[in-house]
Amino acid sequence: MNTDKQLRGLFCLDHNIKIYIPSTVDVDKKIDNSIHVNQALILFGDSFGGATSYDAIGAWVSTNKGLVTEAVKIVESYASRESVELHLDKVIKFANQLKKELKQEAISLEYDNKLYFI
Repeated sequence: MNTDKQLRGLFCLDHNIKIYIPSTVDVDKKIDNSIHVNQALILFGDSFGGATSYDAIGAWVSTNKGLVTEAVKIVESYASRESVELHLDKVIKFANQLKKELKQEAISLEYDNKLYFI
């Protein structure tokens, strides 16, 4: 079966962007992150035409606390190159705000299977 032929002419969003929302403040103090997840859903939805959030467990090595394991929410959108170019600055600004507000060492931003630390 020729999938290229089957998919020809269909609308395609060929880029993927994700932000990882921590469930802690100041590295390891648990918080309710639902407000931040909702803000990310609104930002991604407005910027890219839609968004999805889902649960994950993240682990990373903190320079101050050692290995930290926590629940995270990933907010994800598929997008056109044009919409990413138009809205990426807003996403990075949001990630920087999260980092500051939640007192994180970094916020993870994934774009096309490459992970960036804000």
